[in-house]
Amino acid sequence: MRHQELHNLEAFDIVDLAEVWPERAAEIEAHSERRAAFAAPDVPAAAGVLMVGVYAALMGAFALTLAHESHATFAIAIGVFFVAMFFAVPAAFLRLERNGGRRPTLTAFLERGMDTATGRISGAGALVQMLIVPFLLALAILAIGVINLLI
Repeated sequence: MRHQELHNLEAFDIVDLAEVWPERAAEIEAHSERRAAFAAPDVPAAAGVLMVGVYAALMGAFALTLAHESHATFAIAIGVFFVAMFFAVPAAFLRLERNGGRRPTLTAFLERGMDTATGRISGAGALVQMLIVPFLLALAILAIGVINLLI
């Protein structure tokens, strides 16, 4: 069946789960009513604050080094808007969680670490992986700005 045929109810058969698998139908129906899973239950809110800070520093580095050029100001404003949306959308989704208070504190996160798809990682290692790229980009942009001022 092609997706174009989904609007046509005659193109396919709708199967009742109780007819096909009666012994598991009640269990599957009960599990389909479960609550949504937590988005990031083992990452502290402070990690998000650190991410916002590092990206704000990145945008600040752009503004500090390139804002004196008139054609760069508009591009910096667009970048600031995109970074704001980059954090606003997940923040809105995280506010919809029923129990957001079960996240660990930053100290507990640093002590325990977290599980990833490739294995366990320390909390400090996870923070480094989250923050290293925007931090180094901010340093690089500042270095480029200093070199630009010296030349």
